[in-house]
Amino acid sequence: MSEIWLIILAAGALTYLTRAGGHLLLARFGRIPPRLDAALNAVPAAVLTTIVTPVLVSGDWPERVAIVICIALSLRLPLIATVAIGTTMVALARAAGF
Repeated sequence: MSEIWLIILAAGALTYLTRAGGHLLLARFGRIPPRLDAALNAVPAAVLTTIVTPVLVSGDWPERVAIVICIALSLRLPLIATVAIGTTMVALARAAGF
């Protein structure tokens, strides 16, 4: 088995363990405390900011323009549509040589 398959299997196992562990941990609480609920609700925004900010600061112009346009689109469109449009814009800009 090649190294890449071992990495994929290990990543899948770790993902499963963290999800199952989180479920078991929260099941023991019975009810999620308000502070934990607020912290968990903040995670998606923090992850998205962590992914987007470095590209916005040090990325090429196609990525920067796509991010700004996707920010505007995200106010009106579902997430999957926004991601698809942004990815298509960057791919087309790169294919055009930008």
